[in-house]
Amino acid sequence: MSEYYKKRSVLVTGGAGFVGSNLIHRLVRQEALVTVVDNFHPDYGGNEYNLERVKDQIRLVRGDVTDRDLMRELVGQADIVFHIAAQCSHVDSMIDPWLDIDYNCRGTLSVLEAVRQSPKRPVVVYAGTRAMIGAPLQLPATESTLPNPTDIYGVNKLAAELYGSVFARVHQVPFVSLRLTNCFGPYHQMKSGKYGILNWFISLALQDKPVKVFGTGEQLRDYLYIDDAVEAFLKAGEFASKMGSGQAQSTRAQLAGTKIPFAVFNISSGKGIRFVDCAKKVVAKAGSLLEMVPWPPERASIETGDFVADCQAANEALNWKPSVEFGEGLDRTFEFYRENLNHYL
Repeated sequence: MSEYYKKRSVLVTGGAGFVGSNLIHRLVRQEALVTVVDNFHPDYGGNEYNLERVKDQIRLVRGDVTDRDLMRELVGQADIVFHIAAQCSHVDSMIDPWLDIDYNCRGTLSVLEAVRQSPKRPVVVYAGTRAMIGAPLQLPATESTLPNPTDIYGVNKLAAELYGSVFARVHQVPFVSLRLTNCFGPYHQMKSGKYGILNWFISLALQDKPVKVFGTGEQLRDYLYIDDAVEAFLKAGEFASKMGSGQAQSTRAQLAGTKIPFAVFNISSGKGIRFVDCAKKVVAKAGSLLEMVPWPPERASIETGDFVADCQAANEALNWKPSVEFGEGLDRTFEFYRENLNHYL
């Protein structure tokens, strides 16, 4: 286990949600001094139960990343900022793009401005998404694949990443963006299928409700178990610090030919699985039913088609690669929700 985070001050935005809470459990085990900020928006996965086991070992602040005064206060005390807070629904971003801009753009700028103004000048690790690439113009998608977002969510998450590149270039703020593929596992919201569709299927299956797949389900998806994603965040935080001091670099992930402390990494399994096959595995484990239904128009219009990401850059620069196979991750996820589903419905 790395000693890097021991006694370091770490701020996690959106820390009561899926990715954030899993990361916090690891940070606590590594004896980091963790501050969590979350607005507990009912639609975005913030759940007090996610932090129940570590509540006495962290500082929890109820607040919003768009609150610039609060961000100046919290960021000013941090050595490392894991910026995970976001509006995560693809569909909602199309229904209310202004709200998506508030959280995903203004919220990120609020964090970055606070970093710029902080005497400690913390490094930033940003939770990006495959939606920033959208419908890939090549497979597997690499960090240099031309972005082709299909919804407002993807556009705004990409814009936030680019804000990070500007702050790195102009203000020398070390910034690492992790473009996560479809993550699944414990501590995810289970109330709707707006995001995290695999966990939604598990929720339905455990309640003996039919799992519905749109269209033929032939499209490929790249699923990553959450423990592997968390490991990438931890390694990225250390890489960002070394990158800022000139002790680390990645020709694949950084802006070529520059010393700008900015890097982008795909974080993925690197393997494509047919969506319908994922659904079949879920219903088989629960003994529930699978239904094939037509695409709803609001979903069909923003569908990306096949998606598989190349993660060689992360392997080379972060010494990171996925270690949990899809089947094992599914077993762990079912085990967690069989015991804890009532806390997520």
